[in-house]
Amino acid sequence: MGEKAKYRPQNKNLKSFLDMPKEQARAIQSAGGKACAEARKKRQAMADLLLLYSGLPIKDGRVRNRLKKLGVPEEELTQKFQIADALVKMAQTGNTQAIALYLNSIGELDTAKTEDKENNLFAMIEQSSSQEVDVDDIPEIRETSESDVDLVESSEPEEP
Repeated sequence: MGEKAKYRPQNKNLKSFLDMPKEQARAIQSAGGKACAEARKKRQAMADLLLLYSGLPIKDGRVRNRLKKLGVPEEELTQKFQIADALVKMAQTGNTQAIALYLNSIGELDTAKTEDKENNLFAMIEQSSSQEVDVDDIPEIRETSESDVDLVESSEPEEP
């Protein structure tokens, strides 16, 4: 443990594995590994259960009829489709978390982030902190012919 960390009040009872006998350290690490494996098994069991449940047919007749009227084939009327339908409904009401989940589910959220970064002047400057920046590559900046001053181009008309 670092010198600074020893003096923090919440760390007063912590012991480094280096300060313990090897058998005791190994026993603690083994118990942590077993707990991690158990938690992973529980997560996998829950995922398997949700996958099984998502394939079950929709039992609610009103929901089935509404989705059939929308043109959904009979074999796709599963709990998974009903959840997707509920997500779309929530996104349509303006729920931002539902919108983000929807965009992420269809693969458009990552695309939107990438496009923002490509057009972001500040992101380009941050990325180029270790390398030369060619001003010609940045459309927001142009160099004037009379001086070496960089100007930011404005889309608004100048006032006389």
